[in-house]
Amino acid sequence: MKQIKQFLMLGVMVCVAAVDAQVSEKKWGSVFTISATPAWSTGWITAYQPDLRGGYTEEQLRDSFSQADRSLQTVNLNLAYSRKLNGFTNFVFGLSVVNTGFTRVKDGEMFKYVIHPDVGIYPNLVQAGLMEVHYEFRSQYAGALFAIEKRLDGARFQMQSASMWYQLGVMPALLMRQDLQIHTVGFTMPQGNDFAVPDYVASTVDTGVVLTRSSAVRANAFLTASMRLEYNLDPGVHIFASPRVMLPILPSNRGVQTYWSPQIGVELGLRIPLD
Repeated sequence: MKQIKQFLMLGVMVCVAAVDAQVSEKKWGSVFTISATPAWSTGWITAYQPDLRGGYTEEQLRDSFSQADRSLQTVNLNLAYSRKLNGFTNFVFGLSVVNTGFTRVKDGEMFKYVIHPDVGIYPNLVQAGLMEVHYEFRSQYAGALFAIEKRLDGARFQMQSASMWYQLGVMPALLMRQDLQIHTVGFTMPQGNDFAVPDYVASTVDTGVVLTRSSAVRANAFLTASMRLEYNLDPGVHIFASPRVMLPILPSNRGVQTYWSPQIGVELGLRIPLD
């Protein structure tokens, strides 16, 4: 008899806990999110526009770029609002500042090297020590995220004080700024160690070399996918970490190279209930 009472008491406690969980879950039907995403972007080049009359072939450009290109570390800023559609599914609308791009490194052979048409030749004619030029192709977008997210630890199991979600979405984006940032290592130009310049396309004609600005793609969109681990820091605040992949639908730029900038990052932030 004593064991039966204990089992009944345990059943009552489980039911109370379940009701409690449902009540606290309803608090998170409408949520505000603020976050930052440290990310790494790369350059995926799909087309080349070589200056054949100037002595550069497509094969030379491809080989040179593939050896010199590196990833670029950036940070995105995000605000989002999510609304529960049912017990385990949310609709998400967000606003983001997205920074993408990649780095190209030139090292060695700086004698009479033209760093950029707007900059000219490195004034020191002696090659000594570590000397590098980092070309950072950067694009900054304002994006609006539309996504659906679903809880993974929902119907079958639930983690204590935590939850796990996956999210799929699309982010239309408008280009706010695009430039080529130059960073010198081991020497200083008259312009300094860090400065921004336009990106040009060089074409050799009978009268010399003609420079035209490369063409930026003003409107783009990103396909996004992420996995979020959320921890209940407080009844009114959740913290989370979310690995995220962003794939552009259109290239970032068309010029000597047509490049795309896919990105992978880890979104870190806070989630706060609004109801």
